[in-house]
Amino acid sequence: MLLDYVDSGFTSCRITGKAKAKFADCSSRGLQTVPMDLPDDIVKLDLRRNSIVTISAKAFIRYRILQVLILDENRIAYLEENTFTGLTKLNQLSMLENNLDLNASYHFNVFSPLVSLKILNIERNINKTNGGKVFYPFFGELHNLSVLAVDLSIYPVFKNSGLNKLTKLNTLKFDYCYLDKMTNKTFSDMPATVVNITFTGCIIHSVAEANFLRPFPFLNRLLLKRVCVEYESALKILYPFKNKTMEEINFNEVNPGYCDGEVRSPNAVIITADMIKYLQNMCVRKLFMIKVGIVDFKPKSLLFYQYPECFEEIVFSGNRLSIMNGFKIMELITLSKKVSNLSRFQLSGILESNTSLHESTASLGIRSEFIEEGSTRYSNLNKRRKDKFQITVPFPQNLKSLMLSNFVGVEGTVPQTITFDNISSLVSLDLSYFRMNHFPDVLFTGTNKLKYVDLSGIDSTLYAGKDNIPLFQKITEITLKQANLRTTLKSSSRIFSLVPAIKKLDISNNFLRFVPNDAFKYNQNLCKLNIGYNLFSEIPIAVMTLSKLSHLTLERNTLQTINSTLRDWFDMQNERMKTKLTLNLIGNVFKCTCENSDFILWLFRTKIIFDNKNITFKCSLVNGTLTNTRRVYEEFHQLFRDCKSEIWLRVGVCLLVGFIAFTLPIAIIVNFRWRIAYCIYRTFKKVVEKNMKSKFRYDIYLSCADDSLGWVKNTLIPKLENSWEMSVCIEDRDILAGNIRGDAIAQSIMESRNIIFIISGAFSDKIWGDFEIHTAKYEKYTRNLHKIIVITRNVSVEKFPLELGLIINDVVLIDWSDEESDNVWDKLRMTLFSEYV
Repeated sequence: MLLDYVDSGFTSCRITGKAKAKFADCSSRGLQTVPMDLPDDIVKLDLRRNSIVTISAKAFIRYRILQVLILDENRIAYLEENTFTGLTKLNQLSMLENNLDLNASYHFNVFSPLVSLKILNIERNINKTNGGKVFYPFFGELHNLSVLAVDLSIYPVFKNSGLNKLTKLNTLKFDYCYLDKMTNKTFSDMPATVVNITFTGCIIHSVAEANFLRPFPFLNRLLLKRVCVEYESALKILYPFKNKTMEEINFNEVNPGYCDGEVRSPNAVIITADMIKYLQNMCVRKLFMIKVGIVDFKPKSLLFYQYPECFEEIVFSGNRLSIMNGFKIMELITLSKKVSNLSRFQLSGILESNTSLHESTASLGIRSEFIEEGSTRYSNLNKRRKDKFQITVPFPQNLKSLMLSNFVGVEGTVPQTITFDNISSLVSLDLSYFRMNHFPDVLFTGTNKLKYVDLSGIDSTLYAGKDNIPLFQKITEITLKQANLRTTLKSSSRIFSLVPAIKKLDISNNFLRFVPNDAFKYNQNLCKLNIGYNLFSEIPIAVMTLSKLSHLTLERNTLQTINSTLRDWFDMQNERMKTKLTLNLIGNVFKCTCENSDFILWLFRTKIIFDNKNITFKCSLVNGTLTNTRRVYEEFHQLFRDCKSEIWLRVGVCLLVGFIAFTLPIAIIVNFRWRIAYCIYRTFKKVVEKNMKSKFRYDIYLSCADDSLGWVKNTLIPKLENSWEMSVCIEDRDILAGNIRGDAIAQSIMESRNIIFIISGAFSDKIWGDFEIHTAKYEKYTRNLHKIIVITRNVSVEKFPLELGLIINDVVLIDWSDEESDNVWDKLRMTLFSEYV
C-alpha cells in the first residue's frame, strides 16, 4: 500500500493505493479551489466537506484517468462551461448538498465531456423553490448514464434536457422533491428505459392523475418515502401497471398528516377494495406499506390479491390495523395458504378482543379448542372468558421471517397454547412489544430451524418460570430489550436456560444493576453479549463464565473503571480466541485518578479491539474536569507523577489513624462504658422510630419558575418519569388546591427523597421559592432529605438565590445551557442513582 501526503493549499491530501488504483483523499481540508498538484494518475478524488464555491474551466484537465469524483457538501454555486473537460473516463460524479441552482448554476453543455459517466448525483441542492419553471441541464451526451439523482422542482421542464435520448438510464432518484402535482405530463419527456424511481419528501396538494407514471412502462421498483399525499392517490398512480409484474412497491410514510403543522402524525386511512384495485391486479414480489396510517380495512381489500403466489415479502409495519375480528382473520388465513413463495411477513398493529374468535377460526385452518381446568372439552360460549383455549396456526411453506410487533393483547385474545404448523422454513420470529397478560405455551410441527427471536417489550416474568420452551431450544440469537429483566433476575437466574444454544444475546435497556454470577451457566456457546444502556457500575462477574465470549457491549452504563481481575481475564480471553475480543465502552465516564492509572495504561497496551478506535473515552479528572482517555495517556507522567508519593503518604496516614483508632476507642470504652451503653440504646431507639416513618412518597420534589415550565414539561419530566421511572412532585401539578399552601409544600418536600431547584431568571420572583429553599435546608440538616440538586439555566450571578449560596457546599450544582449534552444528563443520572434503589 502506497501512502503519501501532498501539500494542496491549506493542508495536505492523503494519497493511497498504487498505479491504476490511486486514491486522493482531500476531504475536510478547508480547500477553496480544486488542487492542481496531485498525482496525475489518480483514479478517485474525494473533495467533500470543503469550502469550494466556484469550479473554473478545465479545473480537472490534469486528471485525465479520473474515474470517481466526489464534490459533496461544499458551497458550489456555479460551474463553468468547460469545467469537466478532459474527464472522458469519469464514470461517477457526485455533487450533492451544494448550492447548485438548476436554472442558473449549470452551463447548458457542462456535462457533455463526461461521455463515460454512469452515475450522476446532483440532488439535495435546491433548499427552497420559488414556484417557477425549472429547466434541467442537457444530459443528452451521457449515453452511458444509468443512474441520475437530481432534485425535482414544482414545475420541472425536461423537454430540452436530452434525457429521452439516454437508452441506458434505468434509475431516477428525487431526494429533494418539491413536486406538488402528479400530472400525466410531468415525465412526458423521460426515457422508457427507467425501471427504478424514488420520490422523497414531495408534498402533493392535489389528486394524483392515474397516468402519472405511464412514461415508464418497464418500471420495476417504486419507492415513495415521506410523501405527503392522500393514500388513495398514491395507490392510484399504479394504474399503468395493472396485470404487470413489479419487483418492489414501497410506500413509507406516505400520508398528508406528516406535513400537517408541528405535530406530525399520519391521518387515519381505511383501505377499501376500490382504493387498492390496481394493486390487487398486479404481480408484486415485495410490497411495503410502512407508517402510512392504516387503521382498518374493508372486505376483499388489503389481504385480497389476484396473484398472491408472486409475493416474496409483505411488510405492513408501523400501522394500527386490527386483524382479530370477523372477516379479517379469515382473509389472513386464506391469504397465508396462497402465498406459496412468501419468505418474509411483517405486521404491527392492534390485536383486539373478540367474542366470536372460535367461530371465525374453526373453519379456516386455525383449529381451536377450549380447555377447562382439570379436563378437556368444548366449552359453552357463555363460559369462554373463564376457560383456556388453544389454536393451531398454519404457516406458508416458505416463510422464513415473521414479525408481529406492537400488538395489544387483551383478555381473550392470547391463547393458552399456540401450535405453529409446518415451520420448517422459519428462521426469524419477532414478537417485540406484543403486550399480553400471560405467555402462551408455544409448540410446533415440522423441523425447527428457528435461529433468531425478538421478545423485546414483553415482561420476562411471564415466561421466566417455564421449564422450557421447545420452539426456542435451538435459537442462536435473542433480543430482550425492555423486558423487565431487572425484576426477573432478582428472583431467578435460570431464565437464560430457556435458550441453551444461544450465541448472541441482547439484554440492553433493562435498567440492570447486576446479574447473578451463574446467570449464563447454561449458555456456554454465547459469544456476543449486549448489556448496554443499563446501570452497571462494574462489569458483572458472570461474563467470566463465558469461555467463547468474543464481543461484549457495555455502552451507556455507569462504569468508572475495569478492575484488574477482569482486565487479566479479557487479555487471556483475547489470546484464547482466534478472533480478537471486541469491547464496546462508548457512553461511560471513567475516572482518571491515581487509583485508575493502571486501567488507563491497559486501555492502550491491550490487544483488545474497542468500539472507539482512537480510545478517546470520556474521562473525569480528580478536580471534576471532563477530558478523554487518550489525552490523559499522552500526559500520563505529568498527571500521575505524584501518585507514588501520595500512596506512601496514605500508608503513613493509615498507620497513624489505625493506631489512634485502635487505642482511643479502648480508652473511651473503659472510662465511659455505662454512658456509652446508654447512648447506644437511646440512639438505636431514635433511629428505629425514625426509619419506620421515613417512607418517601416521591423520589424528587421539583421547584421551578414559570419561564422554565416548558423545558421542564417537554424535556426534564419525560426523562425523569418515563426513562428513569422516578416519581416527581411538582407544585403546579401535584399539590391540590384548597389545602394551606405552605403546609402542603412542606409536607411534599418532607415526603421526597431529593429536591431539584431549576434556577432561572424568574426564580427570584417565585412566591414560594424562598420558603421551599428554607424547608429544603431544614430537611437536609435533619437528614431526611438525601440531596439538594441545583440546575442553573442561563441565570446571572446577581439573580442566584442568596439562601442557596449560603449552603453551596451542601448542594450538587449542574450548569445546564440551552444546548443539551450527554455530559449533563450523565451527571444528573449519576447524582440521582448513586443512592437511588
